[in-house]
Amino acid sequence: MEKIFVANLDDIETDALLSKNVSGNKVLLSRINGQICAVENRCPHLGLPLAKGKVCDGAVVCPFHGSSFDLLSGENIDWTNAFVGMPMPGWTHKLIALGKSPQPLKTFKVECEGEQIFIYV
Repeated sequence: MEKIFVANLDDIETDALLSKNVSGNKVLLSRINGQICAVENRCPHLGLPLAKGKVCDGAVVCPFHGSSFDLLSGENIDWTNAFVGMPMPGWTHKLIALGKSPQPLKTFKVECEGEQIFIYV
């Protein structure tokens, strides 16, 4: 694995998303409960970007189909409950999922050195 500089500490805001392209990897950085985290900027449902999603209680919510993921662990919290940001009734969730099972986000190991943030890719 390669250690690569991605941002400075003051570039990362609490409960916000910063999108970066790092050696061909699309990465989202955030600060959750004081901890810097890095995940792939790609929803595992259909591969759509998460950068325009909202951060809520330490999770990013996909702006397209409502899936949510813990930003620190990548764990899937909720799977396909909306369409283009509009909440949908429970009976439609399996239709929106298109037969895909819930999956976690890919996470990247983060290391801080002074004011600089590095990830391993």
